[in-house]
Amino acid sequence: MGDAVQRDARRIRPGNRKDFGVAAALLAASLADDPSTLWLHPKESTRRTRLVRSFRSSLDDARDCSDGVDLALDSSGAIVGVAAWLATFHILPRATLGRQLKSIHTYGSLAGRANAGARATYAAGVQEQHWHLLAVGVSAAARGRGHGRDLIAAGMYRAAADGVPVHLETTNPGNLSFYERLGFETTAVLDLPDGGPRRWLMRQVPQPIPNPGRDRRPRNT
Repeated sequence: MGDAVQRDARRIRPGNRKDFGVAAALLAASLADDPSTLWLHPKESTRRTRLVRSFRSSLDDARDCSDGVDLALDSSGAIVGVAAWLATFHILPRATLGRQLKSIHTYGSLAGRANAGARATYAAGVQEQHWHLLAVGVSAAARGRGHGRDLIAAGMYRAAADGVPVHLETTNPGNLSFYERLGFETTAVLDLPDGGPRRWLMRQVPQPIPNPGRDRRPRNT
């Protein structure tokens, strides 16, 4: 089965740069109506382009810092889901010129809004060492088949192996029950600045869980 491990008709494998164009577009489509998306990218005419650019940046960071990109595949091998993770104990320095320029390129005149939201979230208490779920999305045609659960389980397994918790944020209240079923608890609720949406910060304490079948391999591509 190579780098991907079969789970019924579902598979999870690590993502590499050659996958990131498709993966970023999938995340952009999956999260196009998310409240945080509408806040950070209010202009409809540029939203998709900026959103794809933003997720491509997140995927690059997740892979380079933590080898933290997981892809869900259907039975044909097509990418139907994506999760991007950062391990805070592997993360590269935040305040680099390159990252600042990337933020401006991604968010344009709203880069300050994006950075203010990130600062507010950090101040709310996500400061312990942990694995952080940056983004997760499943294509519309593949939803309801367990791909999202498998993607999150892969990250939870890594966190349990490292002995650290998992953190995530969501601005979509419809997601809360899904994450709660996976063992997450809300640790803080904040209203983002500049008229932003409400954001729920959630944490999952590491527990022994079955290996979800996400193979690891050297980052040589």
